[in-house]
Amino acid sequence: MKYFVARSLLHLASVFLLLLAGTLNLAAQSNGVLREVYPGIAGRTVAELTNSPAFPNNPATVEVLPTFEAPTDVDESYGQRLSAYLLAPTTGNYVFWIASDDNSVLLLSSDSDPANVQAIASVPDWTNPREWGRFAEQTSANIPLVGGQKYYIEALMKEGGGGDNLAVRWQLPGGAIEEPIPNNRLLVFGLTPPQITQQPADVTVTEGGTANFTVQLARAYGASYQWRRGGNIIPGATQSTYTISPVAIADNGAQFSCSITNAQGGTNSASATLHVNSDNTPPTIVSVATLGDNTLVTVLFSEPVEAASGTAKSNYAIDHGVTISSA
Repeated sequence: MKYFVARSLLHLASVFLLLLAGTLNLAAQSNGVLREVYPGIAGRTVAELTNSPAFPNNPATVEVLPTFEAPTDVDESYGQRLSAYLLAPTTGNYVFWIASDDNSVLLLSSDSDPANVQAIASVPDWTNPREWGRFAEQTSANIPLVGGQKYYIEALMKEGGGGDNLAVRWQLPGGAIEEPIPNNRLLVFGLTPPQITQQPADVTVTEGGTANFTVQLARAYGASYQWRRGGNIIPGATQSTYTISPVAIADNGAQFSCSITNAQGGTNSASATLHVNSDNTPPTIVSVATLGDNTLVTVLFSEPVEAASGTAKSNYAIDHGVTISSA
């Protein structure tokens, strides 16, 4: 038998949204600790968390905790980061403790800049919840802080299996211990207007292909996204990535940008241009078969075909005098 398609086929464009994996559990509050969770990571060391492709920019869950303590016994094979700005109430020497299951490390900056962090305490194996004295490494040295100043603090923890917990406490210069560090000493890290770290890039794709435009932020906490095409809002395009597929020749030269807002302000990304090359290679027939009905033939093509052309019976022929009634 002989089959053919008589003409080159155009592809119709349709729009899809690429949804971010995971959930965002966000609240508009300034006091507390930002918790970011990275599931599905094997092992029980902090290094296995920090070496994961998901860390640090792609947590599955983001939430604000009221104190410097994570939920207990909630999952297996995951890592988490707790971060905040620490407010020193008075000038003097402070002592910190960390407890966790499994491995963890506590980092403190010399100021509000995360780039200046140093490890001050750690859990080399595991502890029970709020078990502060199992390992000598859990306790920091005396650390001088200036009253009224803001310091960046971060705890990293990796859970393998069994129980899981993470908490941080401190001792004030006067000797009082706050366990865990309470809400009034903490400001949620990341509450600034959106800061773009990766602008959408130009995309070149062949007609019928897929084009992705992505914007990345230094912190995605509380961010809302709205993609635009040529300045016009794209309904439903409200994630950090916008996908158009299949792309049509008519999309060539289209420009896409993203407006991003959070509770502290907003910003607009740069525009990215979509370049579409014509698909001059017509589809080929991959297979032809009947499924038990001798009046019906199924034809599979190498790529999607335009409905109007694919269903035109004049585009097909079968030899030996067989007449095609419809396609």
